Amino acid sequence: MTPSSTTQKRQLFLDLRVGGLRLTIQRVPHGLITLVSALGGLAGGTAWFGR
Repeated sequence: MTPSSTTQKRQLFLDLRVGGLRLTIQRVPHGLITLVSALGGLAGGTAWFGR
Protein backbone atom coordinates (compact mmCIF):
# COMPACT_ATOMS: atom_id res chain seq x y z
CA MET A 1 0.00 0.00 0.00
CA THR A 2 1.34 3.41 -0.91
CA PRO A 3 0.98 6.37 1.43
CA SER A 4 -1.24 8.17 -1.07
CA SER A 5 -3.77 5.34 -1.12
CA THR A 6 -4.01 5.25 2.69
CA THR A 7 -4.61 8.99 2.95
CA GLN A 8 -8.32 9.75 2.98
CA LYS A 9 -9.60 12.74 1.04
CA ARG A 10 -10.46 15.57 3.46
CA GLN A 11 -14.01 16.83 3.44
CA LEU A 12 -14.08 20.48 2.38
CA PHE A 13 -16.15 22.99 4.34
CA LEU A 14 -16.70 25.27 1.34
CA ASP A 15 -15.65 25.02 -2.30
CA LEU A 16 -16.90 28.02 -4.29
CA ARG A 17 -16.12 28.46 -7.99
CA VAL A 18 -17.20 31.57 -9.90
CA GLY A 19 -15.72 31.93 -13.38
CA GLY A 20 -11.95 31.84 -12.97
CA LEU A 21 -12.09 32.44 -9.22
CA ARG A 22 -11.95 29.49 -6.84
CA LEU A 23 -12.34 29.79 -3.07
CA THR A 24 -11.67 26.67 -0.99
CA ILE A 25 -12.04 26.57 2.79
CA GLN A 26 -10.93 23.29 4.38
CA ARG A 27 -12.14 23.85 7.95
CA VAL A 28 -14.59 26.10 9.75
CA PRO A 29 -12.86 29.37 10.75
CA HIS A 30 -14.41 29.60 14.24
CA GLY A 31 -12.37 32.65 15.25
CA LEU A 32 -13.35 34.59 12.15
CA ILE A 33 -17.03 33.70 12.52
CA THR A 34 -16.93 34.80 16.17
CA LEU A 35 -15.27 38.10 15.28
CA VAL A 36 -17.71 38.89 12.46
CA SER A 37 -20.68 38.01 14.68
CA ALA A 38 -19.43 40.21 17.52
CA LEU A 39 -18.78 43.17 15.23
CA GLY A 40 -22.13 42.73 13.51
CA GLY A 41 -23.94 42.63 16.84
CA LEU A 42 -22.09 45.72 18.02
CA ALA A 43 -22.91 47.63 14.84
CA GLY A 44 -26.55 46.51 14.96
CA GLY A 45 -26.90 47.45 18.62
CA THR A 46 -25.30 50.84 17.99
CA ALA A 47 -27.63 51.54 15.08
CA TRP A 48 -30.68 50.32 16.99
CA PHE A 49 -30.11 52.09 20.29
CA GLY A 50 -28.36 55.12 18.82
CA ARG A 51 -31.51 56.50 17.24
